[in-house]
Amino acid sequence: MAQTSSHVDSEDTVEYWLFPNISEDGDQLQELEAFRTRCFTFIQDQSQNYIWHEDSINLKVVTKRTAGDNPPHLYGKTRYGCNVEDEWFIVHLFRSFSVTENDVVIRIVDSDGDFLLVEAADILPRWANPESCINRVFIHVGQVHMISIADRPSSITPLPSGQPSLMDAVHIVRSMPHLTIAPSPIQEPIRQRIEKCVSQIDSSLHRCNVFVPASVAALLQSYPTLVAPAVHAFCQRDASQLQVIRAMRFFPPETRVWTSVTFTKCLYAMLVHRNYQPDHRTGWTLPPNGDPKRTGSELGMKLAVGFELLANEESLHQQGGDYSLEMDSRWNRFLNTLKEKGFFQDFLESSQPYNELLEKAREFYMNSVGVEGPAKKPVILRLMQSVFADIEKFKKEEAHLPADDDDSWLSVDPATLDQILGDKFGLLGVDDDEAKAEILPKLETFLHRKSDYEGLTPSSGRKKSRKLSHLAPPSASRKTSTLSNTSDVSQLSNHIGFDPDSFASAMQGILDFALPEDNWDLESNSSCLSSYSEEEEGEELVDKEMNNYMQTMDQELLSTDVLRTSVDNPTRKESVMSEGCESFSDVENFQPVKIDSAALESLLASYTMQRGGPGPASILLNQLNLPRSQISASKKQTD
Repeated sequence: MAQTSSHVDSEDTVEYWLFPNISEDGDQLQELEAFRTRCFTFIQDQSQNYIWHEDSINLKVVTKRTAGDNPPHLYGKTRYGCNVEDEWFIVHLFRSFSVTENDVVIRIVDSDGDFLLVEAADILPRWANPESCINRVFIHVGQVHMISIADRPSSITPLPSGQPSLMDAVHIVRSMPHLTIAPSPIQEPIRQRIEKCVSQIDSSLHRCNVFVPASVAALLQSYPTLVAPAVHAFCQRDASQLQVIRAMRFFPPETRVWTSVTFTKCLYAMLVHRNYQPDHRTGWTLPPNGDPKRTGSELGMKLAVGFELLANEESLHQQGGDYSLEMDSRWNRFLNTLKEKGFFQDFLESSQPYNELLEKAREFYMNSVGVEGPAKKPVILRLMQSVFADIEKFKKEEAHLPADDDDSWLSVDPATLDQILGDKFGLLGVDDDEAKAEILPKLETFLHRKSDYEGLTPSSGRKKSRKLSHLAPPSASRKTSTLSNTSDVSQLSNHIGFDPDSFASAMQGILDFALPEDNWDLESNSSCLSSYSEEEEGEELVDKEMNNYMQTMDQELLSTDVLRTSVDNPTRKESVMSEGCESFSDVENFQPVKIDSAALESLLASYTMQRGGPGPASILLNQLNLPRSQISASKKQTD
């Protein structure tokens, strides 16, 4: 069922919804299954021999009966793991598919929400944030569409102001694409990111020669994409599988041959950096360290262990007999539809090209119907029946194997890292004095700017570029008030200083200061006070204890040097030392207390020792808003 959340829970998962234009009167299930078949055929044609890091694309049919308030659609979820390029390759496939199926509307999100907009974060409109973009970003006819929010309350627009439902959002994008298509400054960085992903597919591969059992070599020659599940099976093994690894029942090491295997760089790095000490009783023999064939032998051993674990898991599942694909009527219907659409290209049944396409169709279907557990794993044992491990043929081909690709990209030195960061973010050199002179004023301006709970407000020039100009008619020139634009408000705020701590302190002083009334008549109010006699008795006890406590503190202060360093008004001393303190005479005769001279001398001495640098004294004096000239003059006077 389609969800309306802005992001998915898993950090390495991408979710997607495909909304075709299906009539409500027809057979929705049949139309959705036909649409899924067309989508699968297109994806298979565009992703031949692409090595998915974890999961490939899968699509589940969601009819109106199960979709709730959402329109009928196809829903899928793919784990891309460590290789984020799989996510952008999915975007490329769906974007290209939306061109051929020009009535489909596609939504795609991950744990970051609408991650397509991350590429254009610097030029997004002001209203765009992860919460406001829910159900507002789609792909339609190869373009990114954004259902914008009106920039003013007075704007007249058919676009919704609140969070739209998926039903309404899909209808708006399909019926009013001229209002929802994102401007070219937003389209361009997304297009560049997709093209970068497609252009780097070949460069993201790594080829090397490995020493593997003959059956593994035959499987990888016919089904090169099996390298991914084998690497994951090896890297995710646990102690309970040690007995299976020690036996090597399906792929014994005695039949090993050299063959060339293609990895993705991510899979190759995972396999190289995962340590494994084989059991010598199994028969694994490795060249000594430093031998040129050491790396290929280790990689081949690890791949063989991965295939062994996959085959063992499949054998246990066959014994249980929980699920049989051939008995599934939906699979048979899906397979017949593929044959009618010419998916198998007139290959003879049971031939190697036919079996390769059949395995890809099986994997797509198993992922789409939501089958979990071992049934979803590659059927290694069944595939072994369709290949022939000709050891003599592999021995002859060893002399003509291509050389290994350079794997120096595994080690990145500081200079290479700086170059990568510079190409990505445009970093400046450390010794560039001109760059330093340009950065320091900007940094100082940034530190002195004020912000609210949402962060710093961008500059006025940035805001102009972030507006969606296509929402307003070009001929409508409007005059707005000075404060209607948020950029004007930010400029005005630069001239108005507000210290919340000082304001709170001043307000507290006003609220705490209260003079007693002159016509305080206890007798006239005796009737009102009689009902609170019990409360007054409790307050008198508290006041008596507090007075005793204050007198004790005053006696202790007499034995210190406070009286020598602090010169108080005589009336203030009498009020402090008086007993009872029942009247308000001390309020009427209030005089301000002079500053403690010893504390001031220590504060100025601390500031002098800081030599103009940051420290506690400069922070305290900064709160007083004293210029440095006054501080220096005060220091000379105390000296």
